[in-house]
Amino acid sequence: MKLFLCEKPLQAKAIGKVVGVLDGRYDGYYQKGDTAVTWAFGHILTQAMPDAYGEAYADFGNIESLPILPQQWKMEVSSKTAKQFKAIKGLLAKTDEVVIATDADREGEVIAREILEYCGYRKKVSRFWTSSLDTASVKKALAAIRPGKQTETLYQAGLARNRADWLVGMNLSRAYTVAYASGFGKEHTLSIGRIQTPTLNLVVRRDSIIDTFQPYPYYGLSVDFQTASQEVFTAYWQIPESLQNKDGLCVDKAFVVALAKQLETATGIVSVAKTERKNTPAPLPYSLSALQKEASKRFGLSSSKVLQIAQKLYEEYKITSYPRTPCRYLPKSQQQEVSGVFAAMAAIDGSLAPVLAKADPNRPSRVWNDAQVNKHSHHAIIPTLTATFDMSVLDKNEREIYLMIRSRYIAQFYPDYEYDATVIMVESCSQIFKATGQRPRVQGWRTLLGKTDDESAEEDTVLLPTISVGNVLAVSGCKTENKKTAPPPRFTEATLLDEMEKLSDYLKEVDDEQIKKVLRSTQGLGTEATRAAIIDRLFEMGYMEKQKGKIFSTEKGRNLISKIPHEIADPVTTAKWELALAAIEEGRLKMEDFLAFQAKTITKLVEQAKQVAADRTPRRSASKPKPRSSKHHPGETCPTCEAGTLVQKHIKDKPDKQYLGCSRYPECRHFEWSK
Repeated sequence: MKLFLCEKPLQAKAIGKVVGVLDGRYDGYYQKGDTAVTWAFGHILTQAMPDAYGEAYADFGNIESLPILPQQWKMEVSSKTAKQFKAIKGLLAKTDEVVIATDADREGEVIAREILEYCGYRKKVSRFWTSSLDTASVKKALAAIRPGKQTETLYQAGLARNRADWLVGMNLSRAYTVAYASGFGKEHTLSIGRIQTPTLNLVVRRDSIIDTFQPYPYYGLSVDFQTASQEVFTAYWQIPESLQNKDGLCVDKAFVVALAKQLETATGIVSVAKTERKNTPAPLPYSLSALQKEASKRFGLSSSKVLQIAQKLYEEYKITSYPRTPCRYLPKSQQQEVSGVFAAMAAIDGSLAPVLAKADPNRPSRVWNDAQVNKHSHHAIIPTLTATFDMSVLDKNEREIYLMIRSRYIAQFYPDYEYDATVIMVESCSQIFKATGQRPRVQGWRTLLGKTDDESAEEDTVLLPTISVGNVLAVSGCKTENKKTAPPPRFTEATLLDEMEKLSDYLKEVDDEQIKKVLRSTQGLGTEATRAAIIDRLFEMGYMEKQKGKIFSTEKGRNLISKIPHEIADPVTTAKWELALAAIEEGRLKMEDFLAFQAKTITKLVEQAKQVAADRTPRRSASKPKPRSSKHHPGETCPTCEAGTLVQKHIKDKPDKQYLGCSRYPECRHFEWSK
């Protein structure tokens, strides 16, 4: 029997439709003849927790048992997916060939192969590879099934990453909690992660820059020039390089004041006057990050809320495509489905007919790009062919997200936005002044979307008069601009997502060109599917908080970053990991060597944490005997550490439960005392 092992039910249905097994539906799979299609629910198997490797690891605070370095890694079946796993295992026992049909990426490879490994499957393995699930793409992929050996290194890389992440999280979270937060209660437990800790570092760095920012004054100049026909426009002084500081600003107030005085009686000569017709294509459909960022700006929705809605539109309502995608392009094979998607959208929402009437489903667009789609496991988020759906079941936020996705798709079939861009340069008093303007000519997709924050859309500016090079202009007004530098803004969820993806702010702080190259070669911190969860985790741990939409690091978060080794919080470490994982994919590095290096690093960091813990552990003086009496009094020297003073304290949430605590070390508690 040939078994197609998919990552999710909708994937199985798309493949099952083409291979003709959908009419043979069983509990957990489709089968007809010698062909079966089954599915996982993402990661059916999870990494076992530390206590699975020995009783010594059951105690989170047992730093002496660290590091935990499994020799034989253990996986566990999630209770939520046990039934489906049983179905898959039963099918594998009868299968002669497994066709891995999970997502065409590293994580998809891991999901399938960890099941095969866990079940001890040793027969033939093949690979179905496509980034799209439309019928044409599925047929094309079925005709080009690959030998499983070709993608095995993807599994090795994904497994290496998962195990290394486990080593970091399980060892360092425990070690640093004992070293820096023991005795302070559960709310002070520390959580360390390969992605979450560098993400927290981005926020802490930004907050530090803002809190320590020293503003300084700088100066500019704008001039109103008047043409012979009495038309007036404003041009802005272009600061010569000799007057620019490291930030490209002018701090020479005397020069600007003197220049303004000169300009009062001066004229200007036009040195450049050109107008070009330009066009801007519609902004591309959304990736998950792009959707999260715009929804955050427009509606104040958290990134996790946007993902939740997008997942519901996809899984429950089936009116939009798979949401956890970093891609903003579509495969050429889907061009033939455009009219069908239009018809489905119109059937769902009759008011859309006038909008669709202006769209040309056959219009060429940059969105059709197989090369870009093939870099990822899924294409952009778009409406589906589902034609039966009641829009009234959507709540306000669900409707807004759906309309955003729908409008971006339709916009691909509208004409470009066209405009005349004008640049005028005027020379006066040996200085250059510049004015730019824009005159809309064809609104195109803007009639549907209006202006957007997308990188492809330019802001409208003032209209400029028609003039020629050599024209002499009068100065009708001059205004000096006295400004002060401002710190960068606090992060919002939208801008933090952007920084996690691009690391553009962090790159400004890096001087080493080689490190910059490494950072630019990766996809940033986390993935489209994980960034929202990482941000939520940082809030949950009390490392960050949100005030009026702005993100602030907390004292707990700042303390963590200040105490842990720099390499744990540095995005460069993550970037280097990704380069190593890429080397595993390409067969240039063995997974075992990568994990051996990680184990060595973890061991070193744990030993450092142990030393910190030992240095802060209360120790009694050997020259003084321990008091025999078990009764103590407030104000006495602490009999355990002999360093602090005993004070009366209450147990949190139990105000009637009292004890004597040490003023110096929270670990020292004495429950037998005389009141």
